[in-house]
Amino acid sequence: MPGKLLSTPTGVQDGTGVPPASVVTANTRVKTASGFIAIVSDILSFPGPSTVGNWIVPNSRTTINGVPTIGQGCAGQAIVPGTPPTPSPLTIVSPDPKVSGS
Repeated sequence: MPGKLLSTPTGVQDGTGVPPASVVTANTRVKTASGFIAIVSDILSFPGPSTVGNWIVPNSRTTINGVPTIGQGCAGQAIVPGTPPTPSPLTIVSPDPKVSGS
């Protein structure tokens, strides 16, 4: 289903509502006014109880350099350290309003 794409580092939160402090991305090619378009290989670092986040379900048809992008319908998880580590869902709160894909 088509939807708006996510620009990093804004627009995403971990399960506790904390935005990422930094994002490591391989996408240096496609950028919008609010940042680079998120791709499935992006690694998110959080300052709060979660430490790291990654994407599990990307867009199926929209790619950048052959790597699937991240949009409204995608799923990810943040890891809260502990024994055992606890997954927390990533929430896309504000995708880029001018860019869409599927």
